Amino acid sequence: MGIDVGSSSVKACVIDHDGRTLDFTSTDIGNLIRRPAPSWAERDSEALWDAVRLTLQKLADPTSVESVCVDATSGSVLAVDRDLCPLSPILLYSDKRAKQEAEYVGQESSIARDYEGCLPLDPCLVIPKILWMRSHLASFGNVENILSEGDFVQMKLTDRVCTSPNVAGKAHVDIISGDYLEELYEDLKIHTDLLPRIKPIGALVGQISESCSRQTKLPEKAVVINGVTDSTASDIATGTLSIGQLNASIGTSLVVHAVAGSPIPDRAKRIYYKSYVEGKTLAGGATDAGTLPMTNLSRLLGKTLQELNFEAERVPAGCEGLIAQPQWIGSRVPDHNPNVRGFFAGITESNCTAGHIFRSILEGNALLVSQLVDIIEEVTRTKVLEIRTSGGGSKSDIQNRTISDATGRQVLAVETNEASIGSAILAAWGLTHEPISAIAHRTAKIRERFEPSLEERDLYAKVGERLQLLTAKIYRDA
Repeated sequence: MGIDVGSSSVKACVIDHDGRTLDFTSTDIGNLIRRPAPSWAERDSEALWDAVRLTLQKLADPTSVESVCVDATSGSVLAVDRDLCPLSPILLYSDKRAKQEAEYVGQESSIARDYEGCLPLDPCLVIPKILWMRSHLASFGNVENILSEGDFVQMKLTDRVCTSPNVAGKAHVDIISGDYLEELYEDLKIHTDLLPRIKPIGALVGQISESCSRQTKLPEKAVVINGVTDSTASDIATGTLSIGQLNASIGTSLVVHAVAGSPIPDRAKRIYYKSYVEGKTLAGGATDAGTLPMTNLSRLLGKTLQELNFEAERVPAGCEGLIAQPQWIGSRVPDHNPNVRGFFAGITESNCTAGHIFRSILEGNALLVSQLVDIIEEVTRTKVLEIRTSGGGSKSDIQNRTISDATGRQVLAVETNEASIGSAILAAWGLTHEPISAIAHRTAKIRERFEPSLEERDLYAKVGERLQLLTAKIYRDA
């Protein structure tokens, strides 16, 4: 079974040894996110665990589960005491309150500056958030551990605390050694004892505890397997496991991961690296685009996403001159600028329709994927041969088609793209030790293939250049 703790829902998926989905349940948690200030994003850990328990209680036969693996949002931070009781809310990845602390890290640590080729400094990362807690959390002296959301759920399942190099990647785990960058932490006077012990992806964490079994009906004999972040679980669910494959996860954020070999630092600080399965690495690029603009436009225009997709299908490529910046809360691609906000440019009487506006956002997403593909190929020297899509946004055929056209590559829309399925594959891998590629091959189902149009590839290259120029002109001095 895989448990996926995402931004808006908790999902559980049970698969059998043939990769067939036996059960799937979910619970909405969108209302748990609190924003006490404009750049903050947090939620209560116990309310989150209640949602996980409720999701597991909905399973038809939880007693048949043999192994469990958890994925959750990356870069999240929760402080707990020696009794593993929470001392803070969970600061989510999208929480950017630690802007000053991120700048301080860069000023104080040459190790952090040197490592930006593998992990660019950002308020979203773990260390800036720890520094913020140290300054603002009155009970910080009682903190025993700093956990991620995934670590927290694993702890509630097993009463054991550990993490994986993938989950802890945003806590400055060295992509080569798989250990915390001790000298960096020493520079900032943070004890790494606060952080969970690192165990390999797929390693045994423990068994379901008696307390958890009572609350969820999961059997105590079931084992818990060390997992990954939600975006990495989506990579696994889509079968993105071979070098040259890339997964574009179109959720609340648009995240691109390409399977690569040995990491090559990006001195321009545009991409990051994460540990992956079977000794591989992921070269990743995160954006502040994704489904956020889509859902907000749906609400504003009073139309469902299905209706908007239908109307966008009737709009020609390029939206008759309408261009959209889909990164609404800062840009990370192609340049890092936290001041960038979304905008539309080139509105005319003929293109001021719901279909044009919605399609321009989809094209903006596709242009970001194209830019990231170019950057990843340039830095890693790995040719991206195939793109797979996952996340809620991948259900849109026109989104998949625009990505294919903008990148000039075949796009495979994967039916089995839920992160919970990826974690279920990891649970099976950790239990059986069968090659993960074999399990994923049985499980991943391709819904449709999209072939690129070279004519529209040229059009989107010009639109992408205009979008970059407009963004630079508007926000150069912001």
